[in-house]
Amino acid sequence: MNQIELAAREVETVDPSCSLLEAARRMADQSVGCLVITDASSEVPLGIVTDRDLVMLMARGVDPSTQTVASLTTRELETLRADEGLQQATHKMRKHGVRRLPILDVEGRLAGIVSMDDLMVLLGRGMADLALAVEGELLHERAVKKRGSD
Repeated sequence: MNQIELAAREVETVDPSCSLLEAARRMADQSVGCLVITDASSEVPLGIVTDRDLVMLMARGVDPSTQTVASLTTRELETLRADEGLQQATHKMRKHGVRRLPILDVEGRLAGIVSMDDLMVLLGRGMADLALAVEGELLHERAVKKRGSD
């Protein structure tokens, strides 16, 4: 299992016909920052709606009770294959300016989602492990030197 699979979380999904208002309610109820828009029959992701998308649309005067999440599927959805790793995820996020990547299985169905925050935790753990390894090596070197000087 690669690091991305370890970071992947269950995904809250929404049908394309769902109103923005209902999407906002679902995000609040589920305590999530996004919903992946899927065709329920195929589980293939069509788009993503984020809490930021909702705020920006409402700030422009869009009526959230009449507008559907399908209107947010106009640009190509950036995704990550389950076999891709940390480097591919960070590259795609940086290149496309996104904070979340739906993860697809080999059949192209939704298998999870990884966020920039998830990647930060992974990187932080990696840095902590590295720091502990370096600290251990330094302590070992000091002990060897001390024994040599006794």
